[in-house]
Amino acid sequence: MKKILVFIFAISSVEISSAASIEQYANSVDKIRSVYAQDIRSFLRSLNPQISQFTPGQQAKYCQINQHYIQDMSDAIEQNRSSLPQQYASMTKQDLIKQVIESKEMQMLEKYNIQCDFK
Repeated sequence: MKKILVFIFAISSVEISSAASIEQYANSVDKIRSVYAQDIRSFLRSLNPQISQFTPGQQAKYCQINQHYIQDMSDAIEQNRSSLPQQYASMTKQDLIKQVIESKEMQMLEKYNIQCDFK
């Protein structure tokens, strides 16, 4: 009987731990996305609407914002990988880079010929 209770307790502890990790991941992602959205909005507001091309400094800033987002998301996945559903657990940094490159923000700014070397 004691073995059964210990087993049930162990299983419930794993489930609670897993749920806590998923919640931690979700909270991290919410924070990362919030910071990213704020940084992008601030950056876009700082641009002169009449420009036809980014300055090197503007391009560097834009790339830096996105690189920071990619790194933070990659770190959040890595820290919680064992607890995440397969579709998230299998994501790589390259998958995140692809998402950023295909994002509406990047598509919207395509006319400025922005070239970021995401790593």
